[in-house]
Amino acid sequence: MTRQRLIQCSLLITLFILTSCTVQASPTAAPIETEIAQSEATAVSPTPIPTTSTTEPTPTSADIAVPAPTDTAVPPTPTQQSAATHTPSPDTPVPATDTPQPTDEPSASTPVPTGSDVVIEVDGAVLPPGFSIKRFAAMYRPTGLAFDDNGNLFATSFDGSVRIFTDTDSDGHADNETNLAGRFNTPLGVAVRPGTNDVYVSSMGTITLLRDVTGDNRADNRIDLVTDLPNGLHQNNNLKFGPDGMLYIGVGSTCDVCSELDPRSASIMRFDPDTGSSEAIATGLRNPYDIAFHPQTGDLFATDNGRDDLGPDAPQEELNHIVSGSNYGWPDCWDDFQGLGCDGTTKAVAFFAPHSSANSIDFYTGRPFPNAYRFSAFVAVFGSFIQPETETGIAQVILTPDGDTYTGQVSWFAQWPGAMPLGLVEGPDGALYVGDYINDAIYRISYDQ
Repeated sequence: MTRQRLIQCSLLITLFILTSCTVQASPTAAPIETEIAQSEATAVSPTPIPTTSTTEPTPTSADIAVPAPTDTAVPPTPTQQSAATHTPSPDTPVPATDTPQPTDEPSASTPVPTGSDVVIEVDGAVLPPGFSIKRFAAMYRPTGLAFDDNGNLFATSFDGSVRIFTDTDSDGHADNETNLAGRFNTPLGVAVRPGTNDVYVSSMGTITLLRDVTGDNRADNRIDLVTDLPNGLHQNNNLKFGPDGMLYIGVGSTCDVCSELDPRSASIMRFDPDTGSSEAIATGLRNPYDIAFHPQTGDLFATDNGRDDLGPDAPQEELNHIVSGSNYGWPDCWDDFQGLGCDGTTKAVAFFAPHSSANSIDFYTGRPFPNAYRFSAFVAVFGSFIQPETETGIAQVILTPDGDTYTGQVSWFAQWPGAMPLGLVEGPDGALYVGDYINDAIYRISYDQ
């Protein structure tokens, strides 16, 4: 057995241990009747490129000026400066080494070394002309990323911590790191409520609210807002605030293929960030890792990773346009929906390579990148343990209105052999920040021309 085969087996065994858990009882949820708004989007001129193509998108000179949606959340605090054991899934992060024991008490702010060990050019990443990638910060197994209104980067780690990184001199490298809170069970997502210092963390079965009352970047209050989300093979993933001020999150299935007993499994859910009351607004999504709202229309999109049991060549991973009340086909329907019982289900708007694990998604709204990228979706493609040769990197998806939905064109923005991109977010400086799970780092991709 080759060394690579041994490593793969070790990773799968580790994940088998980590993903076995108990599904708890469901709470009584207060339905939220708000319908997700749909409106016409301004099309970005597409360049037909196959999903696996290495051709770079051609920038255009036309810019699109459209007002961004307005958050309506009322800030609660002012801004300061069923039991299941399953086969491991390739779209769930797998630690390559033993997970460190998370600390119970957050550490004080720690200066980050500014020597040459920080300024690292990344070998192997293939980017379009004019772009560069450098390490922003070192971090063990980063999972979710989010910025607050002051430009601080919040990141969850597989070690159970939530950390804050600050670039005080705007040189593209973190100068200070603070441990906001620790002892989370598999935290995969983090979101900061606009206009506040309220931080929401998605960990296994739980959504937690952290509040820094004293302004020292350490959580003084910790409130478990939701504690019984279903989990098993998958769990609740990344979470984001919508234009309506509500909190949205993808909840994965408890199995690879099954009929779920809890209607919240394999769904997109919407939460009241003050009370935790919730409803599932879309179903039939095996593992919707991340969601994002289109900056022009407010429409909701979600990545989804398909079932494992159909072999190495099917099904494809998906990007879905989420419409309230829709069913997206799992477990019976995939790709072109040739299975039985697919009437009334909704097809994806874009596809990625089978088992490639399309995870975090963010729409680009900044100015530094060429106009061809503005309002495109960037998707972190993590890679596959079923197909180890599957390419990894960051995909660009150009969405074009098509009736009451969209069609998407997928191409590589950054091909990144040897990396496992998981978390992804646009920074206030217009750069892309990407968590590389396997190499213990957060990288910054910028446009320098």
